[in-house]
Order: sequence, then C-alpha cells, then structure tokens
Amino acid sequence: MRGIKRFLIAFFVIFFLFSLTYSQEKQSKFLTIKDILEIKGLSDTQISPDGKWILYVVSVADFEQNLYNSDIWRISIKGRDPLKMTNSPKRDYFPRWSPDGKKIAFLSDRDGKTQIWIINPFGGEAEKLTNSKTGVKSFKWFPDGKRIAYLASDPPTEEEEKKKKEKDGAYVVDENFKMTHIWIIDLENKKENKITDGNFDIISFSISPDGKEIVFSSRPTPKVPDYYNADIFIISSIGGEIKELIVRKGLDTNPIWSPDGKKIAFISNEGGDWISNTYICIVDLDTKEIKNISKDFDERVREFWWDITGKFIYFEANKRIYRHLFRVSVDDGRVIQITPDDAYYSSFSFNKDFNLISFIKQDPLSPPDVYISFLKKFKPNKLTEVNPQLKDFTLGKTEIIHWRSKDGKEMEGLLVKPINYDSNKKYPLLTIVHGGPAGVFSYRFLPRRSAYPIQTFAGLGYAVFMPNPRGSGGYGEKFRRANFRDWGGMDYEDIMSGIDYLIEKGIADSDKLGIMGWSYGGYMTSWVITQTDRFKAASVGAGVTNLFSMYGQTDIPEFMECYFGSQPWQDSEVYENHSAMYFISKAKTPTLIQHGEKDIRVPLPQGQELYLGLKKNNVPVKFVIYPRQPHGIREPKLQKDSMERNIKWFNKWILNKNEK
Repeated sequence: MRGIKRFLIAFFVIFFLFSLTYSQEKQSKFLTIKDILEIKGLSDTQISPDGKWILYVVSVADFEQNLYNSDIWRISIKGRDPLKMTNSPKRDYFPRWSPDGKKIAFLSDRDGKTQIWIINPFGGEAEKLTNSKTGVKSFKWFPDGKRIAYLASDPPTEEEEKKKKEKDGAYVVDENFKMTHIWIIDLENKKENKITDGNFDIISFSISPDGKEIVFSSRPTPKVPDYYNADIFIISSIGGEIKELIVRKGLDTNPIWSPDGKKIAFISNEGGDWISNTYICIVDLDTKEIKNISKDFDERVREFWWDITGKFIYFEANKRIYRHLFRVSVDDGRVIQITPDDAYYSSFSFNKDFNLISFIKQDPLSPPDVYISFLKKFKPNKLTEVNPQLKDFTLGKTEIIHWRSKDGKEMEGLLVKPINYDSNKKYPLLTIVHGGPAGVFSYRFLPRRSAYPIQTFAGLGYAVFMPNPRGSGGYGEKFRRANFRDWGGMDYEDIMSGIDYLIEKGIADSDKLGIMGWSYGGYMTSWVITQTDRFKAASVGAGVTNLFSMYGQTDIPEFMECYFGSQPWQDSEVYENHSAMYFISKAKTPTLIQHGEKDIRVPLPQGQELYLGLKKNNVPVKFVIYPRQPHGIREPKLQKDSMERNIKWFNKWILNKNEK
C-alpha cells in the first residue's frame, strides 16, 4: 500500500513538473516570420443601415499566387454567426450596403479588371454589375438605391492600342494623361453613362440627398503633386454643365453633402502645403460662404461623417501615438474626443439612425478585431476573433517612453522589451525609424507585414526602439515643421538622445546597437551611418541617400521643395549638407540595402548610389533588389525574404551569429 502511495506521489510530482515546464515553454513561444505572414489582415467595417449586421474585409497571404487575397465577411452585432460571404481566389473588398440594406455592392478583380459586383446579404451568388474597360476605382450608391456612381480612368484610344500591339509605344512625358471621370450605372438595365469628361482628374465625389446632383473634387492631372491643387465642382447627376464651387489655392477635396442638402463639407489645407494641417470646412450653397469649423484642432483630419441632424461632424484623426474618433460642432467648432487614450481606433462606420458605430480596435498586445458601441455612451464590445491562433504566443511588452532631446524638447516613442525581459540585464537594441517624415509610430498591434519583424526581434532577445522625432505626425503642425531644412539635424539628435536614454536606464547595451528604416526611415539610417560609428549594423529600406539627385528622380519633387524651401540648383548647399552621399567616406557600419525595382517614389538609383559608395569605401554591404515592387514590398514571398534578411543581418553583426 505504501509503495502504491509513493508511486502515486512521485507520478503526480513528475506530472506537475512536466506540466509546468510545458506551460512555460508555451508561454514563451514567440512569433516567427512564418507566424507573422499567417496573420489575417482586417479592414473596412461597414454597419448595415438598420444597425443589425456588420461587414468587414479579411485578407490572407496566398503563397501559391504570391499575393494577398481578401474576402468579405458578415457578422451580427450580437457577435454571432460570422459568415464568409465571398470566396473567390482574387480580391473582394470595399463592401457597401444599399440604402435599404437589401443588397451589398463590392469591388472585385475576380474577372480580370476591378468591377462592381452585387450580392444578397443573406445568401446567393455575386453578380457582376459593371464592365469598365479600365476598372472601377471607387463607387457610391444613390439614395434611392437604383443607381450607382463610380470612378474609372479613361481607356487608351484605338491608335494607342494599335501602337502597343506593334511595340511602337513611345510617349511624351506629361502629355496625354488618362483622367479619372464619373460614370453612372442603372442597376435594372445595367446601362452605363459617363457624366463628366475633360482635361481634369476626379479624386472623390458625393451624391446629394435628393440624388439630383453630384459634387466632386478634381485636380489638373493625375500626378501626385497635383493632389494639392484640387478644387471642387458640382454637376447634375444626368450630366451637363459643370459649376465651380471651390476654386482657390491649395487642397480642397472629399466633399460631402449635409443631410438637408444645403451645405457641403470638405477637407482643406486652407491654401497650405504638403506639411500643413488639414481641416473640415463647410460651404453654404446659398451664400457660398466658407467656414473652417475645425481650425482649432491642431492635426490633420482624415475621414469625416455628417450626423443625421447636420449639427455635428464626426472625424478620424491622429493624436500623438493614438488614432481616435472626434466630434466637432458645426456651429461653434468645439471638438470632443469620443474614443479613449487606450488603443488605436479606426475604420468607423455608422448606422442610419446614427446611434450605433462599428470600428476596428487594436493595441500592441491585442490584434485588430471588429467592435460595436453605442455612440452616445462609448463602450467597445468585441465581436470577432479574426486571429485566435495569436493567443498561443507570447509578445514582447510595449511601453510608451519619454525623454529629453539635446535641446531640451520632450520626445515620445515606443519601446518593445524582449520576451522574458529581466531588468537586471542589458539587451541589444534595434532602433526603427518611421517613414514620412510625417509618419508616426502608433499604439497598435506590432506584428505587421513589414520588412522589420518587431515581435520576432523581441523573441530573439532584442529590445526594439521606435522614436517619433520632430517632423512626425500626430503632434501638431509646428512639430511636423520642426525639421524644415534640417533633415539629419535635430531629428537625428532626437533619435540619438532616445537611444542614450535607454542606455542610461540600463535597458540597452551600448556595444550592441542596430538601426533600420524605410523611405525617410531609410534616409535617416543612411545619414546615421555617415555621422557615427556607434552602430554595429544598419538596414536601409528604399532610402533617400542623395537629396540633390532625388529631386530629379522622384515623382514628387515638389515634396522636396516643401521641406527644403528651394529647388536644388537654387540652394545646392542645403541639399548637399543633408545628404548621406556627401559624407559617405565617413561610413563604417555594415549595411544591408533593400529596394523595390519599380519604386518611383524613392527610385532605385538612390539605393545604387549608397551601395557603390559603401563598396568603394570597403564597408561591408549587401544590396537586395526586389523585382516588380513599388515603394513598399507587396508580395508575400518577397516580404518573407526581406524579413529573413534583416534578422540574419542583425544577428550576424550584433550577436555574431552566422546563419545560412
């Protein structure tokens, strides 16, 4: 009897120890690159007019086709019955309820060109509605639900098609633009009618409450810089004369009719530039008086929505590391923040009665999911579990940190601590610089489709620092302009002082530092390696390395003028003094360069210049070109490659690990 008792005690002790060990191993399981690429993307919540159902879009990496496939899902506001409504091998996205909630229109490229498709919300197969030769860009339902207006680019002429087939496709730069115009299709007879035509490119539009008129914003050409020359016009919904509404300097776009049809609200930078705030302005259609109702809100306004009374407008905007929903009074311009400072809120949608709201909520430890709330008493109720597998992983904890820069200005950023962080140890520190420069690191879920797998780094024992130096968005216009003619100046000091702060706090090992970034982040990384040899390794993604040559290569030279106050031949000194290539002989840091082959924003020669400069100066360098890719890497296989190369690069030069 005693023997059996001892055996049972020993068995339970061993079982307990095994369970404890297994539990600890499970808790310490960190995200690999494979795990990150298997995370489903979530976007575009759309609540039904009656407030009973929500549509949302889920995207998944398809490695066989080497693309991201997206489908439309539907869920009850009670969180029951999630249903995958579309299941094509191509992209189904941009779902929009009909005004009566009996149909759903969406965009899909399942049939080649992107077209509008219609589906019953509660069953049945999707039916193709449009046959646009160039593909549909966006659309809106008419209030009666009988017609849909959409945007599409002009097709090539017969002569152009003939020359293309004969491989005689010479073209003249800045001539013969293909403009985007408004088309209207009748759902019953599927007759399509183009209602605008001419030498202008339409960006956005909305339909009047009575369906009789359409207000739209347009620019002189489809070139990116002309976005900041957009004006607003009105046309009858059956076509005809185009009437000027807002024609003035700067950006005026995204016009939306008020519920009573007497006013139009729109986004404007009030004659500003690329760095300016954007505001909500309202024009009275009788008096033509323009009123800026959000002038006291010191940030860029994004999307906005009229409430049903016409007394308030709700809008989305950044605030420091957060994104929020705000409300502004049409009468007095008073702004109220609706969402709390505890997460990153986006993709807002309102029901017809404007008392319910759907949205996506996320934070560094909680992946994006669909939520619902009453509008008057905001209290998020989670409806989905899009990525349940993430519960099995341990994530490095994210902290909001503050420090003083060289000139005493307070800075803010995020720090991701290594998994199983021990305050008695110092860790290798990887610094990531965001793009923009008016980008911002936000309080959101960090395992994303990026060249820099943050949580994988944390699992490998790195601390990851993400600073928001001056020039970043979310902190007001003055802060965004604080690096004017000073790229690589005080923004560089902001980043370096943040690193010093983490070293002083005993978190970072000063002998094991790495730095990386894409676009402006790539600019700053290339600049850093020519100013200091403190870093053991660097990774430059699509980096601006020579501001002078960049001006003549990029599709946005006006952006350079805005930040440096001149064209390079007018003030070559400021362009040269802030370019890494003019200091390349000082570089010593082993550097990985990654660049998209088809990047027109920061063209490939910028990476080639850095590669040649480092190679000629005998600095360890590897240059990886990603075929077909624009300014960001889009294809899953190439995203996987970019992440793997970054991990191997930093492991090699910081941790002395040579990996195949």
